[in-house]
Amino acid sequence: MSDSSEGPSKGNASPQTPRNIGRGRKAAPDVAFELWLERGLHKMYDDIASEPIPPELLELIQQDRKKGAGGK
Repeated sequence: MSDSSEGPSKGNASPQTPRNIGRGRKAAPDVAFELWLERGLHKMYDDIASEPIPPELLELIQQDRKKGAGGK
């Protein structure tokens, strides 16, 4: 019984599995994708992020801070 349980665990622990081979070579495409994604998100959301915060939301934030500080 112990022979069959040892086989799969040795196979899973191997550092030379096909998934691990060549991982260092994928770094450049990942960097390119991250840059593309960041630029795309900025293009879509920079205008929204630069809008002023509505006064009603600021009031809610202030109320919540007061509750968190002991209700003062």
